[in-house]
Formats: sequence, C-alpha cells, structure tokens
Amino acid sequence: MTMETQTIAALRAVIDPDLGIDIVELGLVESIEAGPDRLRVGLIMTTPACPQTAYLQDEAAQALAGIAADIQVSVLETPLWNPDRLKPAARRLLGWT
Repeated sequence: MTMETQTIAALRAVIDPDLGIDIVELGLVESIEAGPDRLRVGLIMTTPACPQTAYLQDEAAQALAGIAADIQVSVLETPLWNPDRLKPAARRLLGWT
C-alpha cells in the first residue's frame, strides 16, 4: 500500500462533527505530498470561518500518526470548497442526489 493510499484510508476516520461525514467524502482533502518518512496534507474547509478548523486539523494529524515520522497538516485558504467536491456517498447522505 502506498503512503498516499494509507493517508486517504487514515483520513476517512476523521469525521466532521457537524455533518457526521468523513473529510475525504466531503472533499476537504486538497493535497497529499508524501516523501521518504515525510507527509504533508493540505485541507480546505467548507467555509473560510469554519468553527471546526482546528478540530479537524488536529484529528487529521492524529489519524496520520504512525504513517510517517514527519507529518504536517495545513489548512489552505485556496481553493475555496464548493459542493462539487462532495463524493457520491456524501451527496447521498446529505440528500443531494
């Protein structure tokens, strides 16, 4: 399993507390950069003033512990999130079919 595959699998355990859906399905994972024992993940929030930003960032970092020795989870200002980023399962759960 590649580090990117491990990263995505681990991030599926991070659930947005307001929506009850994981951050991968919500389309919040913008970037994954994996190197030798180094991992950088960029997240975006559904709104710039999301009250769950710090929580989701911390949860993501905890979920990724053990995948690499050097892990950094950043919250990016761009691109802006939009509903087109929702995966099909998230759309169904939100009733947006």
